[in-house]
Order: sequence, then structure tokens, then C-alpha cells
Amino acid sequence: KNLLRFAKPILPDTVDRVGRQPLRKLRRNERFIGPAAELAERQVMPDALVASIGAALCFDVPDDEQSVELQAKLASSKPHDFVQDVMGIAPDHPLFEALVEQVRTAQR
Repeated sequence: KNLLRFAKPILPDTVDRVGRQPLRKLRRNERFIGPAAELAERQVMPDALVASIGAALCFDVPDDEQSVELQAKLASSKPHDFVQDVMGIAPDHPLFEALVEQVRTAQR
């Protein structure tokens, strides 16, 4: 669906616009973490959502204030702390380790 949206020349929906405010989108009850956490709580590992979260962690657009803040937090946080503090997921949550791995990957 998104690929079709980006392919339409009449709708100039840029990646920068869609990706802006990544920290908001990575909060516990927002569009990435919320549904992923709910699926994991139902014993369904949301592999595609986890991969999308990894992509969101790589969003690095100097004109987006939250993007700059995200990259600073990634640079200065331990993965476990980042998942708890930014994403609001506790260590005993079934999604925790998958998110920690995504943060580790983004920090490389």
C-alpha cells in the first residue's frame, strides 16, 4: 500500500515527511510499539513490525528535530535502557529482546 502511495506522482508523499517525528511513533502506545506489543502478548511475534521498528530507528534527517534527538539517544544509551525509556517496554515483556536487538543493530 505504501509503495503504491509513493509511486503516485500526484501525491508527493516523501519518506522524510512520512518518517518525521520518529520518537513519537516509537512510544509504547503509538503506531509501531503498541500493535507489536499487543501481538507479542498474544504469543505472535510481529516480525514485520519489528523490522519496521528497526527501519524507524535508522531515520536520520537533520531537519527533523525528533530524528536528531533519536540519533543522540541511540548514540548515548545502552540498548536495554533505550527500549525501556524510549519505547516503554519492560525487560519481562515478550517483545523486549527483539527490540533490544533492533536497537543494537541501529547502533552499529
